[in-house]
Amino acid sequence: MPPTMAFKNGEKHEWELPRFRESHQIPDGGDLWSVKFYPYTKPGIDPIFAVVGGQHILVYRMPIGKKGLEVIQSIVDLETDTDHFACAWTKDLKTNEPLLCVAGTNAKILIIEILSGKLIQTLPGHGGPINDLAISPINPKILASASDDQTVRIWTLDPDYKNQPCAAILEGDGHRDTIQSVAWHATGRYLLSGGIDRQIILWVVPKFPDENTGRDKPTRIFYPHFSTTQVHMYIVDCVAFHDDLIISKADREGSIVLWSITNFSSRNPPPPPLTAPTVRDLDNDTRSAFSTGLSPTEMYTRLLQFSIPETDVMFMRFGFFKGHGIPGSPATAMYENFGGGKGGPVLAMCNMNSRMSFWDFSRLEEHAKYMDTVKDNPDTKRPAFLVPFKSRNRGGKSSNPMGRLASESRVSPSASSERSSTFAESVEKGAKAAADVEKSKDIWAKKYAMGNAQVNLLPHKEEMVKGLSFLGRQVAWSVGGEWCVVVGSLGVIGIFERWSEK
Repeated sequence: MPPTMAFKNGEKHEWELPRFRESHQIPDGGDLWSVKFYPYTKPGIDPIFAVVGGQHILVYRMPIGKKGLEVIQSIVDLETDTDHFACAWTKDLKTNEPLLCVAGTNAKILIIEILSGKLIQTLPGHGGPINDLAISPINPKILASASDDQTVRIWTLDPDYKNQPCAAILEGDGHRDTIQSVAWHATGRYLLSGGIDRQIILWVVPKFPDENTGRDKPTRIFYPHFSTTQVHMYIVDCVAFHDDLIISKADREGSIVLWSITNFSSRNPPPPPLTAPTVRDLDNDTRSAFSTGLSPTEMYTRLLQFSIPETDVMFMRFGFFKGHGIPGSPATAMYENFGGGKGGPVLAMCNMNSRMSFWDFSRLEEHAKYMDTVKDNPDTKRPAFLVPFKSRNRGGKSSNPMGRLASESRVSPSASSERSSTFAESVEKGAKAAADVEKSKDIWAKKYAMGNAQVNLLPHKEEMVKGLSFLGRQVAWSVGGEWCVVVGSLGVIGIFERWSEK
């Protein structure tokens, strides 16, 4: 998308959410488990993404303009019994060549030079299948992996430590079953993990390389600084940070949860290892180094829930676009060049029946601001995403139900008999308009109201992956938020585009 692109819908482009563009299916139709965009390019410039599943390792360039999806690399793993569950991008810091980390059932991490297709390194060490990979946001040389062996390992990809690449093992009094998901905090000092034991754990990790990096005995972290099994009742298969807040989901719950750890702030120095709690209460399994003295239920706060029906199968993962909120970032500059002002965080999830759901977090704040202001000032400009409900039987041209609704009913009752009927009609129209106002508020509240953390918010937009019926496994966003891709069962790849000229 060139920076000179013009928007045709005025204010509405600020709130535009992705729409379906095209779908594809790989020939053998097996499960595709993971999708990730290459993160080291500027937004809108040559966006590429990787997809893995079964023996397949695929890299595509997005369909810019009228061009279709372009295959950059297609690799078939020669180990016939392998199934790749996870991938993560990094790069060679000397040559800037893109590298892809891939892992799955064979418990090894493969580091592949994508342009040549050459395998340049293998990382053995896990004692079971690897379900997720995540590269540190502050250091492309640092990789985290989550495994069936109940540990998270942190690896260094620095060639100087090639003989001893495992830098740390997060284990001990942490997870008690398979770990499904892992995610870094933007500072690179905190790591989230979630798994089959229903636990969500926050680990405090050292700066890497640390004193043990490259040695035969990596740093071992036995106690997390926060853990809980109380946010979810079933298997946790996806976790992510939203600044200092946490987004997570579990199978069979029908919702994604936004929540916070009490007193946790990344603006404070990371707490030292010895402050991690070592006592576990099996009746109230929440522990925290950030809120000592509080009861387990006070150690975290549920903030919002998002409705995701038909997502009862394990290993279905949302995608979270963190937005353009960082002043001076390339994504912010790109969006401002387009005339935008929001570009806020957007959550996306695909269900078991090809349906994508989107939630724009900026809309939540804007809705709250508008509803607070319009009470005292009915003429407050309504955000474009708040579409008023209008009665179908009103006839003629309807007025805006959220502003100047009573203008027709201000005719004096003492007017002539010729105008009495007009007054009666205006009263009736005013009543209908008032009913429409309440209906509009009710519809908007179901999508945007933030007052009740136990009520699922409906999607702000839904789109179908047309032409193919499949189960979505993972969603990914391009760096600038202009593209969203979902992959899943039957070898399906669904592509959604945002801010297009079409």
